[in-house]
Amino acid sequence: MSQSYYTSDAGRDAGAAAWNAAQNAPPEVKSAAADYATQQAKAEVKKTCGLDMTYVKSRNGALKGSQLGWSFLAFFLMCIQMGISIGKVFFALFIFPTMLCVIVLFFAFATHLYEKKPQVPWFQADVGISAGATVVYPIMAIIIITTGRPLLIASGIFAIVAAGLGFAPGTYYSYQRYRESKYPATEPLE
Repeated sequence: MSQSYYTSDAGRDAGAAAWNAAQNAPPEVKSAAADYATQQAKAEVKKTCGLDMTYVKSRNGALKGSQLGWSFLAFFLMCIQMGISIGKVFFALFIFPTMLCVIVLFFAFATHLYEKKPQVPWFQADVGISAGATVVYPIMAIIIITTGRPLLIASGIFAIVAAGLGFAPGTYYSYQRYRESKYPATEPLE
């Protein structure tokens, strides 16, 4: 049984117990029990500054933070280096929009915007961005590293680290979440 990234074990257990109790109750009690189960599940989500802290502290939230941190370091070091080259321009044209998309996805998942706007393919976008960055970051990093300038070499190394420690595992876990959202469980979690 996989653990959901937006509820705690206590909320899941309370919801499952309420669901089981509602199945054996008369019809007028069933709706009250269902309402209670929904309230219990929502009450377990601890929000700070409007963010769901269970997501922020989860594996997926930590990976998004890792993706942002390493990408920002690579972008910042590349911007410090003076001079313009084709490799730097292509690297900047890829890394900056990727960082913006990761920021949007982080806040979409941390604020539960994906539940409010289900018509947007949030999980597919997460998989696509992570997979694309896993492939393109190392290629662009190698182009940047071959310039031989110290700051660009550091930028390229941070881009490779971002791809290896942030985007590659992020692709795997994003795909798992996409599969869970596409084929949700029909039975309550016990």
